[in-house]
Amino acid sequence: MTKTTRGKILTFANPKGGVGKSTLSCLITAMLKWSNKYQDIQLIDADKQGSAVTLLQRICQNVACSHYPISYEYDKLNLILLSQLMENTRMKKDNVLVIDTPARPGQEGIELFTKSHAVVVPVSNTMAELPPTLEFVKKLDQIKERFKKIHPHIVIIPNKIHSNRKHLDEFVSYFDNLDVVIGPPIHDSSFIRKVYLKNYAPDKIEQETIFNDLIKVMEFLNRYVMEEELDEIYRIDNKYDRANSLSLIK
Repeated sequence: MTKTTRGKILTFANPKGGVGKSTLSCLITAMLKWSNKYQDIQLIDADKQGSAVTLLQRICQNVACSHYPISYEYDKLNLILLSQLMENTRMKKDNVLVIDTPARPGQEGIELFTKSHAVVVPVSNTMAELPPTLEFVKKLDQIKERFKKIHPHIVIIPNKIHSNRKHLDEFVSYFDNLDVVIGPPIHDSSFIRKVYLKNYAPDKIEQETIFNDLIKVMEFLNRYVMEEELDEIYRIDNKYDRANSLSLIK
């Protein structure tokens, strides 16, 4: 088990469709389960398509997963249920809740995401994805600044990066002056097309080129988010002069 005191909520979000939210949320959920570090892991698919539920069941069948769509076509009941589930998870030691979010979640959805311990934002280095991602990150950052919160940590995961790209300076410069951290890149997720055709055992995933990338991403999330090293960095730097009435999401 981990050394943390409360449950963690990882929300995978980006208003731009096709950036890899569902794929990455499922793969990280599976990696969390296979690590045997956590007492309970659950995936919530908040996208109306429900593709994350289908994908996760094909690669890791012994993880609880549910479909709570929160797109604008639905009423607010699922928003309320998801908020309650997030609160319950936060209060339970060694529990992890992973949320796959829809494109265009709306302002209420974005505000719900800020109740997470971290928002993981996959994005490729293309002008089709970077500008809308930047605007989304700015909104999250403004909410954090308004309430003087260190959470959620905003973790940018460079996705679909060419294998020859070793340096990610363009991501650092593009999100400059925003309260984000840049995680390890994902180079190739093409094997997911195979997964939609048939179930994929863990030993087969280990043979895919993406597996090494996933290990690095998971090590990064474990160190800086799950084990709260980022929290400690903020405390040392005294990032925000928080009032006593403001509580930390831990």
